[in-house]
Amino acid sequence: MADFPVKWFSSNMGGAPVLSDKTPGEMIALMKSCLSTGFNLAPIVEMTYDSATTRVTVKIGSGHGFLPWQVIEVSGADQVTYNGEHRVISVGTDWLTFAPDSAPIAGAATGDSLEIKASPSKLWEIIDEDAAGYRMSFRSTAADATNHVMIMTDDNPTISGTVDSTADAVNVVVAESYEGLDIFEEVLNQWWPASHRYWDTRYEKYNYSKKDWTLITNGKLIYFIIGYGGSSKRSAFVAGNFTTIRPGDAYNFMLSGFRAATGWSSTGYSCYSDFAKSTEPAQDSYRRIARGYNQIPGSVRYSFLKYGLVLGGSIMAPNPADNAFYVSTGRISITEPGISDRGAEVLRGFQPGIVEPLSTLPYYDQKILNDIPGYEGRPIIFVLVSASDDGSYDDADYTKWLNYEESHPYLIAINLDVWE
Repeated sequence: MADFPVKWFSSNMGGAPVLSDKTPGEMIALMKSCLSTGFNLAPIVEMTYDSATTRVTVKIGSGHGFLPWQVIEVSGADQVTYNGEHRVISVGTDWLTFAPDSAPIAGAATGDSLEIKASPSKLWEIIDEDAAGYRMSFRSTAADATNHVMIMTDDNPTISGTVDSTADAVNVVVAESYEGLDIFEEVLNQWWPASHRYWDTRYEKYNYSKKDWTLITNGKLIYFIIGYGGSSKRSAFVAGNFTTIRPGDAYNFMLSGFRAATGWSSTGYSCYSDFAKSTEPAQDSYRRIARGYNQIPGSVRYSFLKYGLVLGGSIMAPNPADNAFYVSTGRISITEPGISDRGAEVLRGFQPGIVEPLSTLPYYDQKILNDIPGYEGRPIIFVLVSASDDGSYDDADYTKWLNYEESHPYLIAINLDVWE
């Protein structure tokens, strides 16, 4: 059976969870669907195997919403080769195709209840939920994951400080020594946006201005990218285990976000992408690791050591010398504070899953390519995120993106295949 540890979810997929303007609990439902239950469950009308193409064609209802490169789960077939997880190859109005691991015994699938759905991560365990659906705790079940537990609170009206009158945001807490939703030792605390409430129609002309969200996880680390705030730009938030180089490291858990539920509607709020604006000292509080390399209790800030000036921008796009588009094949390093009087940093590890574009072309936003040099055969998704936002970027001339203005978006790319 093929193994797909990395799962990609998008608001553009059929049946995807919806983040509306301001509805408590929607982010909890989104996380649960992506990490545990799946979504877009649909009956299969017919499923057949073509030995000439070695592909299975699945006929479903019109407007099914499944996308190429999405991982789906098939169940209910009498022939086991049809069942399980598969990556979608192509789609039509009422069909999709995938390549099974081996040829099914029968040419057409049989079964009393043939079904298909967006396959969830399956490597995250939901530990506790409250009855109202406003709180949830979960952790990775991967064998090499740390024991940290994430507790997400989505505008719970019964708990003081979790509801904000001007914003829909979720509080994300990382805990050690977890015993229950109200009994744990907090080690990290950030906020994530949980709606498109402040999306502004004035920015519809830009590629980055979409009421959308993207979630990608390998079962240990989550990337959550959402368009939000006063100028409708996207920001990338991160939570989970990164690749550590410290032997026996039990605290290589990272969390980025912003520090308060208020203010994220403003175009002047400067954390519009902590992920992309990773070397800005003023943003240290928004990017934290559970403990430093010495394992002493107390979180530390982290930064990325990358190849370009910013993620997604170091050479012209396309490169004038050969009209090409380049990405780096090197790993992005994670550093934490070292000897402050020398300005030296400690190399703690590497950021899994991220592929660094060395140019930004707006056309590649939300595109998936599998022929990138150095990553042949691996699907890579490109997403525009903002480096920061001072409210000044309002120009339809994309040539200005060649100037490294902090306020314009940059491409980041995430590998949808296995993360080393």
